[in-house]
Amino acid sequence: MRRRLLVVSAIAAVVGLAVGAVAGAGPLSKSSTSVLPSSSCGPVFYKGSGSPQFLIATDLPLSSSQRAQTVAMQQAVQFVLEKQYNFKAGNYTIGYQACDDATAQTGAWDPAKCSSNARAYAAERKLIGLLGTFNSGCSKLIVPILNRAPGGAVGMVSSANTNVGLTHAAPWNSPGEPKIYYPTGVRNYTRVAASDDYQGPAGVSLLQSKAFKLAQGKKFKAVQSVFILHDNQTFGKGVAQGFQARAKAKGLKVLGFVPWDAKATSYEAIGEQIKSSGAQSVYLGGIVCNNGVKLLKDLRAVLGPDVVFVGPDGWTPYSATLAAGSAAQNMYISYAGQPLEKLPPAGRKFIAQFRAYSKIKGNMPPYAVYQAQAAQVMLEAIARSDGTRPSVVKELFKTNVKNGIMGTFRFDKNGDIVPFKWISFDQMRGKNGVPVFAVVEKVGK
Repeated sequence: MRRRLLVVSAIAAVVGLAVGAVAGAGPLSKSSTSVLPSSSCGPVFYKGSGSPQFLIATDLPLSSSQRAQTVAMQQAVQFVLEKQYNFKAGNYTIGYQACDDATAQTGAWDPAKCSSNARAYAAERKLIGLLGTFNSGCSKLIVPILNRAPGGAVGMVSSANTNVGLTHAAPWNSPGEPKIYYPTGVRNYTRVAASDDYQGPAGVSLLQSKAFKLAQGKKFKAVQSVFILHDNQTFGKGVAQGFQARAKAKGLKVLGFVPWDAKATSYEAIGEQIKSSGAQSVYLGGIVCNNGVKLLKDLRAVLGPDVVFVGPDGWTPYSATLAAGSAAQNMYISYAGQPLEKLPPAGRKFIAQFRAYSKIKGNMPPYAVYQAQAAQVMLEAIARSDGTRPSVVKELFKTNVKNGIMGTFRFDKNGDIVPFKWISFDQMRGKNGVPVFAVVEKVGK
């Protein structure tokens, strides 16, 4: 495949995309029956007649510092199922359960919980599709369990996973990826988000763009060097490696590639290391849940206000990152999708209707919008299926959306979204994220 990189002009609008406060979790089911374990999952959301024939579920870190965003993603599925599909996919009645893969103790996704959730999904025969996960490392645990589930592989659609190894090859992949996640040889995983071989490199494109120069204003100095930090997790290290590869190819000097310990009580030593290197920018590959607020505060205290911070979508929701106060100001954060202000009419209509339904105040979380698209994809696949897990998987890979929430797209043989891969950047200003830059890559033969 040849790949054509198109840089979209700087977005002049000053409407922030920061995650606003979530007022409530949306309407609740009239049923309190839990089919999936109540230790991880909420009650069945269903307002149709009788009991639902099938279930779909979401697997999200609801007990984490990313809760504002993940609860909005849960609400998006409820909206689509209730208001757009009336709890039906074709001839089948569908219920929904929201499951949590995080723990209050860690404040982030938990490997043991991801694995136990996966076993519950595989064992529950009424479960016919899974929306998730949010964190790529969690999907790496869930996908192979659902791939060999009784009755056939369970289809998955993620709106937020970006790790390359889940679907296709990259130089930095772990041994055996992606085949190790599909022990039956059948692919059962798809995603509407672009992967980190796009998101990581896009950070370099930002630093070398005219949009970056405009956003920096009068104090602009061309960035010629970067120090890369990562949280040493599946997502964080992978996206950092993608950034590193593009930086070297584009002449941006990489002066360090160092992990940070999420349990550390101070990051001043790392700050001094970066300061000694003379790096003009820092790329922070990881998630805000991994002590990100403390990291930003300590780095900024040592490095001062002029060193540029750039991070991937692990630093969303912005409300979590902005808890670092002045240390987070002017940081650039990417997310693996189209800017909300650039969505087609179907996307803008959804946002207006969903805002009224969910009562979300402030700016709309982008991944809630993408989650709605993922829910539609799943429900359409179920509607076209014969009601079996293998049939749903086959129909997922036949997806061909025309003028949907995220525009027109399909999945390739690996489960990746094509033909367009969007990566968008916001700059943290005040209590919001201001859109400043977007890159779109068209993939085709």
